[in-house]
Amino acid sequence: MHKPAFLITIDTEGDNLWQKHDSITTENARYLPRFQQLCEKYGFKPVYLTNYEMAIDPAYIEFAKDVIARGTAEIGMHLHAWNSPPTDPLTDDDWRHKPYLIEY
Repeated sequence: MHKPAFLITIDTEGDNLWQKHDSITTENARYLPRFQQLCEKYGFKPVYLTNYEMAIDPAYIEFAKDVIARGTAEIGMHLHAWNSPPTDPLTDDDWRHKPYLIEY
């Protein structure tokens, strides 16, 4: 008989993703190790679902490499079509119309 699965998923996204789409910051990546320590304390292995701005953030990259190397977390993909490459405009207001949503 298989044991039931308990999954913890964390969408890793920019700090101000819904407010300033043209200048997204990723300071929150620096707090992921604190959450990871809590998970490890209780024996949980979280899955970090990563979008584009986090995938290119140096602090997140360092964090992700560490947890993968230690086998204490998994990294998955979490796309936001409106700010993942390609970012070539298709309309006069892509932020509003989100034409790339259908591409994924």
